[in-house]
Amino acid sequence: MQRWFPDYQTRDRDIVDYQEFRLKGCDVPFRGPAFDPFAAAPGSFFTCIGAAQTYGCYYDRPFPNLLSEAIGMPCLNLAVGGTGPGFYLQYPSLIEAMNRGRFVILQAMSARHEGNARFAPDGYVEFLKERSTGESVTSSIAWRRIMAEEPENALRYIDDVRRSWVETTRKLKQVITVPVIFFWYARRDWDYEIDMASALAQTRRRREGADEGHFVDGLAGDFPQYVDGASARRAAALCDATAECVSSRGMGQPLINRTTGKPIGDISFEALGAEFTSIHQTHNVYYPSAEMHEDAAQALLPVVRKVLAA
Repeated sequence: MQRWFPDYQTRDRDIVDYQEFRLKGCDVPFRGPAFDPFAAAPGSFFTCIGAAQTYGCYYDRPFPNLLSEAIGMPCLNLAVGGTGPGFYLQYPSLIEAMNRGRFVILQAMSARHEGNARFAPDGYVEFLKERSTGESVTSSIAWRRIMAEEPENALRYIDDVRRSWVETTRKLKQVITVPVIFFWYARRDWDYEIDMASALAQTRRRREGADEGHFVDGLAGDFPQYVDGASARRAAALCDATAECVSSRGMGQPLINRTTGKPIGDISFEALGAEFTSIHQTHNVYYPSAEMHEDAAQALLPVVRKVLAA
């Protein structure tokens, strides 16, 4: 099984210090400042789990911090970039940590690394494994192979991963004993349409060496990739409350050097792995902006207050 996590601190060292730390029983770093849930009084903090959007790439004060300040309660941010709900089921210590808190905010994560008839999950952080050969590849490579080799089965495989994503979420909810808030945090609405014609055209361009896109956009949709409204509503129904933030406010801002205060000339994604070496950015075009984190905290606040009152 792959034990991989995105090294955001190396990539973003000129932009922000994430103050990463580790918890017992887990070899993956989490965003600081460091907080020990096993030393804290039970019920004295809350936990956020999710992907890069909850981790808060590029910004000092992501929504978990803003929400913590608003309700006067410490937050344990256990988000991991590129992850899915199955990641947490692999670490009993993380479940134990969550259950020591007051409640959990469960971000709607991508389904791109859930299993289907061709690929099995491999760590639930980016990687999938070919069932026939055992080869481990990133989820983006896996879906490109599907489109290149058997596009006629793509829709069936998408149905597979959506069912698996809901089932994985159900298993995760079963082991969390405190209230869980399902949080839809994205630039798009819950529902989206698969565009097979676009996916096939992108595959042709890639075959001709004219397309470097990371995802098969027509299949995946915007984050959370491969999750449709029906799947999201089934997952939300498993939880104790639901919050929603659909926003793109402030997207496209230049990346700023935290020392000089000037725009970054270029950010290389090479630290995230070999497949990402071709990606370079000077502006934030993928992760939630500072304004989106403000919107997320405001969307969560009334729901969290109801949970606390209950």
